[in-house]
Amino acid sequence: MDLNKLMINYLAEEGFRPHETEFGIAFKSEGFNFLFFKDEDDEQYFRLMMPAIFEVTEDNEDTILRAMNDVNSNIKVVKLYTMDMEDEDGKKEVSVWVAFEILADTTPEVGDILPRALSLLKGARIAFLAKLEEFADK
Repeated sequence: MDLNKLMINYLAEEGFRPHETEFGIAFKSEGFNFLFFKDEDDEQYFRLMMPAIFEVTEDNEDTILRAMNDVNSNIKVVKLYTMDMEDEDGKKEVSVWVAFEILADTTPEVGDILPRALSLLKGARIAFLAKLEEFADK
């Protein structure tokens, strides 16, 4: 089984425009960016991410961590966490990423997994932003 190949084929057949990156497969859905990460050490590991949905700063870090914890404890299969990245100028940026992670069986049907994964990722993003707004109003 080659999840990367299955993903590329499925995305192309469904009209997405996937392209391979150093991390895996990148594509867009409804204006949002997604990354499918290939794990060379575990070919059953299915990890789809919605990158950089919110910037983390010193001023908002505590609130972000509380909102992430709330979403992580209430939505199945997804988790939010912070990632440190460097921009093109070498400046360090920290942002919130949303991940959908499962262990696929040895003959996965990507068409059964991907639509629900996208829905869960988008839903987690909405829940996270709503929770931030709720905390800001207190």
